[in-house]
Amino acid sequence: MNRFSAARIGWTPMVAPVLLLLIATASARADAEVYRQALRSTGWVVVPGPKTTASGTCWLADRERRLVVTCRHVVGASKEVLIYFPSFEENRPIVEAAHYLKGIPAVSGHVVATDTARDLALIRVAAVPDGVEEMPLADRPCGPGDDVHCLGNSGLRGNLAKGTLWWYTRGSVRQVHRGTVTTPGGSRQVWFVETQAPVNEGDSGGPVVNGRGRLVGVTTSYSQGERLVSQNVDVREVKQFLREPGKSLDEKASAAEVPTPLGGWKFKAEENEETVVEGDGEFRADGTFVLSHSEAPMKGRYAYANGTLWLIVEEGLVAITPSWDGKDRFTVKLGEAEMSFTRVPLKKTSAP
Repeated sequence: MNRFSAARIGWTPMVAPVLLLLIATASARADAEVYRQALRSTGWVVVPGPKTTASGTCWLADRERRLVVTCRHVVGASKEVLIYFPSFEENRPIVEAAHYLKGIPAVSGHVVATDTARDLALIRVAAVPDGVEEMPLADRPCGPGDDVHCLGNSGLRGNLAKGTLWWYTRGSVRQVHRGTVTTPGGSRQVWFVETQAPVNEGDSGGPVVNGRGRLVGVTTSYSQGERLVSQNVDVREVKQFLREPGKSLDEKASAAEVPTPLGGWKFKAEENEETVVEGDGEFRADGTFVLSHSEAPMKGRYAYANGTLWLIVEEGLVAITPSWDGKDRFTVKLGEAEMSFTRVPLKKTSAP
């Protein structure tokens, strides 16, 4: 008995540090793997507008039906959004937002359902790129003490063209509870997951997953009066939200899809309906444009959403609200000048 006790005392100090090291290493590897897995389902949602552009995070809920979820407060009253999914280089995500804005065609999306109390919005995207995976939902809710992993896009710092994406945060669940949410339609009880995980502006709509990479919540807000406390909509509410649109969702979403009115057009520019400006403009089907009608020609990418023509150039973003005159003509105001564009047949697309 004494020899056994002595042997245990002599064995423990040598083995315990090794065990702790192995546990810590396994935990770190697990965290990195959870991040990589969740990132395959995560997106960056941008909501262009004539005066301001909102931005947040989203995730793919249904690949076959092309359904993406984000927060309602991210989309606001807008019906159209732009979404970027991660690109990878040597199996590492490219985090610079400028890479996506200037080099990757945005995926257009249409908001097909919202829920103010749950602060959720459902988006039907035009396509799902290869490599983007559907986010699995947890079979059961999480509980106090559980570890959670959050992904979001809080690295933009108010500057879309110079910020960074795909930020990771790890935390733990403080409590899962029902809270009363008051909306114009009345008061409702909603399940929330309160976590001790720091989130910031831009993380809204992002997935909160467990150690198996399954969604347990959606980031909605953080508490300014409490340190490192964030609120997330519980997975039970997410499941119910996804069920509620029912079979009518496919019809509604299909009818709501509006093609971009610019792709594959070439234009002749006219200033103030009097002077024909030398040069022309070309909006290509691949999402790039060239405008050579001015003394300082522009080229870059474009997108159209919420009545706003969004030009993405080296200097940043230019938002223009065009007035459409029939199918083949639109007019924009640039300072004191008014520029009209008339569609002409596109015979050949030259390199930018």
